[in-house]
Amino acid sequence: MEILLAITAAYIVLVIINKATAPKVENISGRDLDTLIRDKSIKRHFVDVRTPSEFSGRKVKGFMNIPLDQLNKRASELHADNTVVLMCASGSRSLRAARILSKNGFKKIVNVKGGISSYPSK
Repeated sequence: MEILLAITAAYIVLVIINKATAPKVENISGRDLDTLIRDKSIKRHFVDVRTPSEFSGRKVKGFMNIPLDQLNKRASELHADNTVVLMCASGSRSLRAARILSKNGFKKIVNVKGGISSYPSK
């Protein structure tokens, strides 16, 4: 019984630590992205973490392509003080990218929930 209690307590501590160290990511919809793109009052980077072949297809004007598998090496191309807006195809890779950037000291991270598929076609 004491072992079970100790395991449960350890699990709770790990969950709390994980939540405290998880990146604080603001999620926005594809529709909200247009508003953010037009707002010039905030210094930010727009980063599409899809593969180059995906990026060569449909893309959003103003986004640079840094594939997820290159982000650790190329994070220095971004200013950690600026807001970084991340996008991928569906929102999954961009959340992984948010974790990578958070570990590299970035504090202001925005994820386009649903990825480019949620962005209205122009």
